[in-house]
Amino acid sequence: METISARLDEEILKDFENVLKQNRSKVVRELVDAGRKHKAVDLYRNRKVSLGLGAKLAGVTLSEFMDLLKDHNVYLNIELEDVKESMTNLKKIW
Repeated sequence: METISARLDEEILKDFENVLKQNRSKVVRELVDAGRKHKAVDLYRNRKVSLGLGAKLAGVTLSEFMDLLKDHNVYLNIELEDVKESMTNLKKIW
């Protein structure tokens, strides 16, 4: 894991610390995690990433990412051909 530094607004961090009753490091980690998920949803919404890559970028399972998309009112970018290809691949596995 890499450590990076960033300049953050001191007052906003204190507000988050007071509201969440958590130390600064935990607050920043949670903000980064929330931002990571938000960015992954946005990339998927704009068709920049696939469902699988979106889940990976968000740091969640595929089903959790699909729930995130639902929570953000984002429809799946799946075409009929994608479903047919998946079914063909599934038949090969079974």
